[in-house]
Amino acid sequence: MSGLAGRLDGASNVLLASPSMGGSREVCSTLLTEGLDRPNVLFVSFTRSASACLSQWEDLDAEAENLAVVAVGTDGSVDRADVTTRTLSSPSDLTGLGVAIGGILEDWEAPVAVCFDSLTAMLQYVEFETAYEFCHAVTGQFHAAGARAHFHVDPEALDPRHVAGLTSLVDARVDAGEDAPTVRTRDVIE
Repeated sequence: MSGLAGRLDGASNVLLASPSMGGSREVCSTLLTEGLDRPNVLFVSFTRSASACLSQWEDLDAEAENLAVVAVGTDGSVDRADVTTRTLSSPSDLTGLGVAIGGILEDWEAPVAVCFDSLTAMLQYVEFETAYEFCHAVTGQFHAAGARAHFHVDPEALDPRHVAGLTSLVDARVDAGEDAPTVRTRDVIE
């Protein structure tokens, strides 16, 4: 997986497309760490608890300047004073989610790495148009914060038009499959 960040050509927002049962966790971990020295790390999760997100980070044996988790409709409790956590009980509260993300980012400087897991889960709670508008706003927040953010999506679970719409919001798309991930940057995304 080495060299994935270089293939992204400086992309700040990346769509990580992988079936739910696929092997995206390794690609996710690479996107969180490769080419970044002691990043500020933010997990936004609709699918995993805060402790599961932190376990993934700990398994990487990497150092972070700051760690934060926004748990949306999942367990946000952790037994670590050095981790910032926010819990949103309503997965459809995208305004609250945007405020929580912005509140964390405002205190951080680059480099910032963000894992947003997942757009597929988010779309179970809100209409596509609402999700699209939210993603448009949050990708701008991530870009302004100097972040490299990736958004998990299961292309097999969504309408292809919705996947294309989400792809239009990012700088690059990484398709994680059984083989090496494929990368398409904005200039060649169809």
